[in-house]
Amino acid sequence: MPSCIICHLNINENTDSFKSCKNLHLVHKTCLAEWLLHSQNCPLCSEPYPQSLIDQFKDYKDKKEEEKQAALNKKLQKESRKKMQQVADKILNLKLVESIEHLIKVEKFDEAIEKLLDIYNENSTDERDLNILYLLGKANYLKGRYDMAINFFFKLVKIRYNYPDGFLYLGKSYEKLGLKDKAQWAYDRISSPQD
Repeated sequence: MPSCIICHLNINENTDSFKSCKNLHLVHKTCLAEWLLHSQNCPLCSEPYPQSLIDQFKDYKDKKEEEKQAALNKKLQKESRKKMQQVADKILNLKLVESIEHLIKVEKFDEAIEKLLDIYNENSTDERDLNILYLLGKANYLKGRYDMAINFFFKLVKIRYNYPDGFLYLGKSYEKLGLKDKAQWAYDRISSPQD
């Protein structure tokens, strides 16, 4: 019993649908359909298959091309939606920061802190959460809760060492608590963050 040169399984000449090249290398029809998506030559002898044989698989090839294009379009749509979501998230983040900064400006510190704590993700180090840490520290500093301000600013500068405003307010908070050496340490990092 002959075997298919592509899948190497037996070909039952009475029940299986099969084809061959000019050199009579047998292949299952389904195996050949897949093979022709990549090459029009026999996988064993490299002899080109007759055009009349290739034409028999045109509908199958067209269907596979449509599926491939549909998958590509779906991927592009998904990437496009992801980019649009990122832009929307940035806009929402800017509006949020703007609203929090307004609350701080009008000295509604408790309201600002409460809103910030609701959205703060302690395990995140992305730009949004670093801005939230900064605003939490600033609101606590302006409210006179210097120990809490130090907590938030220290987390911030530990994650992002080159955050001058974080070091500035960290220094001011230490200073308000009478910790002049620590304040000076923080102030020194404003001008030389590489230390």
